[in-house]
Amino acid sequence: MSKRIFLWMAKALLSGVIAFAILTGVCMLYYNLPVHYDTVDGATDYSWEKNKFYSRGTEGFAWGKTNNEGYLNPIDYTESTQVDILVMGSSHMEAYNVPQNKSTAGILSSMMPDKTIYNIGISGHNFLVCADNLANAVNKYEPKEYVIIETHGLAYSDVQLQTAIDENVTDLTSYTGGVLELLQKNPFLRLIYSQLKSFSGNAADDAAPPISTETTIGSEENYCSLLAKLSDTVSDKGSQLIIVYHPSLILNKDGTASANVDQELSEFFAACCEKNGIIFLDMSNQFLESYENESILPHGFTNTSIGTGHLNKNGHALIAESLYEIMKAVG
Repeated sequence: MSKRIFLWMAKALLSGVIAFAILTGVCMLYYNLPVHYDTVDGATDYSWEKNKFYSRGTEGFAWGKTNNEGYLNPIDYTESTQVDILVMGSSHMEAYNVPQNKSTAGILSSMMPDKTIYNIGISGHNFLVCADNLANAVNKYEPKEYVIIETHGLAYSDVQLQTAIDENVTDLTSYTGGVLELLQKNPFLRLIYSQLKSFSGNAADDAAPPISTETTIGSEENYCSLLAKLSDTVSDKGSQLIIVYHPSLILNKDGTASANVDQELSEFFAACCEKNGIIFLDMSNQFLESYENESILPHGFTNTSIGTGHLNKNGHALIAESLYEIMKAVG
């Protein structure tokens, strides 16, 4: 190898190292997510690194720190912590996309300062995953008043519903250890991985929870059986279960909007909830009223497609306000 070629390769390598270092530095502020690990208690399938700084600017922009359990909470949890309201759900409730005080749990905390509201919402935890973990969650945190479960979808097959009834939903896996974990700790590589996942059509998290691949939606009997089990699990601890459903809005060519919801499914889901003493909050009407009166959309950000993706601060505020009114009315 000639000296000239060697120098060229050395310069190219040095340039690559410098570029990688700069991009990593930028991503520490632009896209810096912790690594997640399997949980021992089973309240969620996994939680993030504890007491870890995070930032995200790919969908909305927010930064903060995980708490001592690896959840996006402004408070730490200890065995002496009395939880009044436990919040469960997907990446929508996790709320990496808005400041912690602008999330549903954060806003509720400011509206109800005398209550301890603890949020264990986390990416990938759709309704069935939360249902599978519910018993472990209430056994650990023993919420005194309410358990809130958020969902962005209601459509599941009989097979999926039965796995949740049997508490046999496949656990979400954390890929950690060795070189893989080391690579995950680099924010630039995490961003590249996230973009590749999005490009291939596989979302990096659960902005759109999986819909049943069956030709038909599950039976009303299985839906009601699952909801009855969830209600019993929560009521045995002296709490009330609230399920929050937040469909996205479809923008029509004439400037109006409609809720992206299967009305028949929503109605019989609501009926099953009522039958089993569960409060069901369908945010469709609140979202539509907000759009009609103030041209506000509950999902989407200035750096994403209009009305798509995760809940924005407006969506979180509307849900928190609706939940507050329900809990105030119940007393």
